[in-house]
Amino acid sequence: MVQDELARFERRGVVTVVPRSAGGRQLGSDPGLLARHPVEEFRPAPGVVERLAGAFGREGLDVEARTEVGLTVAGDNALLAEVFGSPVLPVRNKYIRGSVRYEVTASGPLRSRVHPELIAEVQVPRSGFELSVSTTPPPTRTDRYLRLPEDAVRVAGAERLHAAGIRGEGVRVVMVDTGLYAHPHHRAHGYATSVVPALAAFDPAADERGHGTAMSALLLAVAPRVELTMVKMANEAFSFPLAAFQRAVQLAPDVISCSWGTLREEPQLHLEVADAVRRGITVLFAAGNGSTDRPTAMFQSVATPGALTVGGVHIGPGGRRRASDLASSYRSAVFPGRSVPDLSGPCGTLPHGDYIVFPTQPGCLFDRRNSAYDGTAPDDGWLVSSGTSGATAYAAGVAALAVQRGVGAGRALRAGDLADACLPVTEGTTSTGDDCGGACPNEAVGLGLLTAGRPGD
Repeated sequence: MVQDELARFERRGVVTVVPRSAGGRQLGSDPGLLARHPVEEFRPAPGVVERLAGAFGREGLDVEARTEVGLTVAGDNALLAEVFGSPVLPVRNKYIRGSVRYEVTASGPLRSRVHPELIAEVQVPRSGFELSVSTTPPPTRTDRYLRLPEDAVRVAGAERLHAAGIRGEGVRVVMVDTGLYAHPHHRAHGYATSVVPALAAFDPAADERGHGTAMSALLLAVAPRVELTMVKMANEAFSFPLAAFQRAVQLAPDVISCSWGTLREEPQLHLEVADAVRRGITVLFAAGNGSTDRPTAMFQSVATPGALTVGGVHIGPGGRRRASDLASSYRSAVFPGRSVPDLSGPCGTLPHGDYIVFPTQPGCLFDRRNSAYDGTAPDDGWLVSSGTSGATAYAAGVAALAVQRGVGAGRALRAGDLADACLPVTEGTTSTGDDCGGACPNEAVGLGLLTAGRPGD
């Protein structure tokens, strides 16, 4: 299968097109500008994106995704080279072990011969990485696993909300992840889901990695009646998170859940996130399982101002809450004054986060890989894991319940909107070395463990 995927993207390239802003201010390679200037200053003039999309279509290229601030364009590599000056070809990522991952690269500078006066730059899109943990054999377990949906509902304290009819009805949620397989678990609980591929080359019926199917089950456990659309950003070897996020914004949801980061910097993603928040969409990103947004690092977490970043809390026997030693916490290297996480969700601990039993696609990458240590079979459609990926999916479900209750009044939710529903976490140290220090809020977990609160709160 990986060889088929490789052959497909050797023939067909993908680029990101960034329009010129109306006022001349460009983000370029410095997303930190978003902390000093309003996002409106980076937006193109009305009609520019539509004009570019039409022009590329007439050239025979496909506009896979577009928002008010950017486009993802794909096509035969010979045609891509004719329009943009270079083909865009796959290259193996040699830093990721345990699975085969490819990125794309251009052999020369990328410049558009179509409406160059409207375009600030043409970029090679970065790949993404779903947040997973190591596969070292676990020690003997003393804590029980969390089961879905019942244990997620219990941790969130959502029983009374569900009984009162607050289950996410009418709330549109988009999860950007690896896909969503039609698992019997989802059918048994009557979840309303659909899948939109970020690129036409992706099979919407498959979740070759299995991460998205698992994360969707946790979100839906907390908010079982949301209208959930999965925007599939990956197959087994390739991923295009920026295009997927653009497709998510096109769907005009209330909430976008992102349990992943990018390989190397992706400045345009920050502009897309900031503009989505401007439009009133609540955007959540995982804090990371050891990653930060240090620009020189291979694995980049996303901490765009306005997005909710989610860290990890482990709930042990008797309900004792501790900062997860698997989860990231950090002061942003990109956005001065930005501290991550804003708040936290349930998360496993080192060495590999075996905490939640997830459904997944039978025989997928995660099913095969995790079976080496989690006690499940490599083709049974179940795995045991959890990191800030799961914490973020959980938090997105809680956010959906808040939206149904009218919190935020039509704008993007802010961390402060959810502060009263967070339980204090005063013990534990994160993977990046922050200790709770006996008080909460703190740098390790932000506002604490997010819960759903109670009807009438």
